Amino acid sequence: MVILLVGMTIQTTSTAIAQGPAAVVLPSPTASPTRTPVPPGAIIIEVSVKAGKKMLPGDDSVAWIPALKGRNERAARVKIAQNKKQFEPRIAVVSVGSTVDFPNYDRVFHNVFSLSKPKTFDLGLYRKGKSESVRFQQPGLIQIYCNIHPHMVAYLMVVESRRHGVADAEGRITLRHIPPGPTVVEGWNVRGGMWSREVSVRPGRTSRLAVELDISNWRDASHLNKYGKEYPPPDDDDFRY
Repeated sequence: MVILLVGMTIQTTSTAIAQGPAAVVLPSPTASPTRTPVPPGAIIIEVSVKAGKKMLPGDDSVAWIPALKGRNERAARVKIAQNKKQFEPRIAVVSVGSTVDFPNYDRVFHNVFSLSKPKTFDLGLYRKGKSESVRFQQPGLIQIYCNIHPHMVAYLMVVESRRHGVADAEGRITLRHIPPGPTVVEGWNVRGGMWSREVSVRPGRTSRLAVELDISNWRDASHLNKYGKEYPPPDDDDFRY
């Protein structure tokens, strides 16, 4: 703008306020600088289990970030199917509040149940093409069985975290979109149990975390049926179901 002062012409970008015969020039407001957002990082967890001198991939593992509480709303509805007289998948992890479907793809009947403390349920007997669902509101490990076929076992870990994952065949678990800085990773393995490790997450980078678990003392144990009794020996009914 143009301001006339005592016969002189002054060009300025400042704001002028007239007071009497003269004018007061005020500086223009300065815009605050815009902060550049810090990109999140990722963590690749490599779980291995040691039995004596033998080292094997911990493919029966899950991991999560306990500090990132909440439910993973983007995750698809989890399904643990009964297929070829097995649970598929055998290992799963979900956030608190998630619903899990249990469809039967076999030509035989199944009776899915659990006596685990965080969630006890009995879905009853149902045939091929049918499905039942369970919502899990409390964190903890859920051991899932079939009341007809004792060899059918699945493990579901329910966590208070929106960042979690299951290991692949090589024992690798990838967790993405993690805020930079130090954080704690918690996990569980069928044979090695619970574990916890610290890791530093770098902005826009992938950090690696190696977890080695000793399973030398682990022994596979049989379980009881939903009535707390031993499973009956196989007979002709086993083929019917």
